[in-house]
Amino acid sequence: RDAAGHHRRLQLMRPPRPPARALLLALFVGTAVQAQTLTNTGALSFGSFTAGTGGTVTVSAAGARSKSGGVILVSQGGVAAAAQFTVSGTPSATFTITLPADGTVFLSDGASGSMALNSFTSNPPNTASAGLLSGGGTATVSVGATLTVGNAQTPGNYSGSFTVTVNYP
Repeated sequence: RDAAGHHRRLQLMRPPRPPARALLLALFVGTAVQAQTLTNTGALSFGSFTAGTGGTVTVSAAGARSKSGGVILVSQGGVAAAAQFTVSGTPSATFTITLPADGTVFLSDGASGSMALNSFTSNPPNTASAGLLSGGGTATVSVGATLTVGNAQTPGNYSGSFTVTVNYP
């Protein structure tokens, strides 16, 4: 009541609220990695052979040569060898290897002759996290494949290329 006896309503005023603010905090934690490089240091070679009645010549990732069907392996001339690659990147990192799919790589004699290259294999194998770079950041990858030789395949020097990809998982 006031001095005259009247009821007065007392209204309390609140100070104005500051506008609501949202705080977004994003924290990213990661490790910087070196880009990987892949250098071809040796060609895939099937050595010398004659077609005979046709078949296959296989060079394993270890470099061992074998045949099937009527192909005749010849020891004189070219030497069989798996392709060799050096991977360079972040020390002690794992990596995956991707090899060509069947039916995508052909060797040519530069004229009308060609042969299919299939069943690519590698060492280390092309499975998830298959490779491991050394403490110095390097590793060697060997690649083999199977060459399909036709009946009475045209003799000659055949060549071609294929892609191998390495990635961090």
